[in-house]
Amino acid sequence: MAKWLHGLFAVLVALGAVASAQARDRVLAGAKTITLVTAAGERHSIGQVMFTPDGDGARLTVRVDGANFGDEFLSMRPFRCLRDAKEWWCHLPYPYELAGRVTEGDLRDLEYSLLFIGKAPNFHGIDAWNGFYFKLAIGADGHISGDLHETDLDVLAVPPEDWKARTIAPEALTAAEPGAHRFARLEIR
Repeated sequence: MAKWLHGLFAVLVALGAVASAQARDRVLAGAKTITLVTAAGERHSIGQVMFTPDGDGARLTVRVDGANFGDEFLSMRPFRCLRDAKEWWCHLPYPYELAGRVTEGDLRDLEYSLLFIGKAPNFHGIDAWNGFYFKLAIGADGHISGDLHETDLDVLAVPPEDWKARTIAPEALTAAEPGAHRFARLEIR
């Protein structure tokens, strides 16, 4: 009897692993909604990402265009910003070429498509030193999410010699203090 239960348990574990892998594979296919989440759990849809399966990963097209974005001209260039009485979040499109492709283990092109700069509403310019970066991963639930990190996006001022190079070093990312900013998390479902 014990061998039979052990075998059944092994089969159930294997089926669970297959189902989990299939859920992860489906996350890199089709249209998904990009949502910023506050520390209190309030959700703000800010756009869409379209994943087109491609070998071991997917090609992606990202559109940041939520209804709450406003057009701003800051520091001599246009930005799309989510305005708030305490903190504005302005989308910073990555200024150099991206491959536009992700895999389960490498979501950097998606992360680089979702860069933001924070600013005080009463400050008329914008400072890339106040950069926001979400380190993304595919969770066990089959959805993509990541917590907020602060970083200096001034590193984007100089183009990389190799367009495939990533200019934001992982060690330059600092996990944001809970409640320090308007949003704490980004989710893609």
